[in-house]
Amino acid sequence: MPTPPLEVYLLGLVDFDDAQQLQRRLAYDLGEAGGGALILCEHTPTVSIGRAGSRGHLRVDPKQLQASGIAVRWVNRGGGCVLHLPGQITGYFVYPMARAGLDVGSYVGHLERAIVATLAEFNLAGSPRPEAPGIFLGHSRVASIGVAVSRWIAYHGFTLNVGAYLEPFDAILDEPGWDGYSLRQTSIESRRQRPAPMAQVRESLIRQVETSFGLERHHLYTHHPLVRRKVASHVYAQSAG
Repeated sequence: MPTPPLEVYLLGLVDFDDAQQLQRRLAYDLGEAGGGALILCEHTPTVSIGRAGSRGHLRVDPKQLQASGIAVRWVNRGGGCVLHLPGQITGYFVYPMARAGLDVGSYVGHLERAIVATLAEFNLAGSPRPEAPGIFLGHSRVASIGVAVSRWIAYHGFTLNVGAYLEPFDAILDEPGWDGYSLRQTSIESRRQRPAPMAQVRESLIRQVETSFGLERHHLYTHHPLVRRKVASHVYAQSAG
């Protein structure tokens, strides 16, 4: 009997709260049916604060952020503060770990390998660091990773900076790194010094997630009734593609 497919949702620019509702629904469904689901999307400017984050990691008061049109959301994933912007891929990977014989550490390791392999396709040598979660290019973080687990089903996942405008990260976040320095952010395009079309990055991520987790096939969707697409109206620059 074939293994259940990976259900892939390419949703474009969507509301942050809609994405949370969708991944909760998918986690519930997968608990009954097995398989996995990968949501790849972008968000309008939003700061999400995980279990390792705090208001102390924000340079700006949350009320000031909201007054500037930047939403603030507290979430139950691991990791600290993450700034979501257009031009950055947010990946929510809903996966039943127990069925695959994985614990949290091995699950995160598979996710790290998928992101590193994706970066390699764009001639970038990414690597994890023990001092902070995510994937780094040199000393700068290009991808964040933070997961939550319920009934041994993992959800949340990662962000990958493709062409995100990087100045807001320094203006908003003061997340601790190592040796007393705050974490700095980078992106695929800033390191390559040339465009990285979003469609190509998404296609690579799907393939590498399948390879890393031993999945053999996927179904692709471009919408879901729980999610409303948004029209970009913010001044932050977007990636080509």
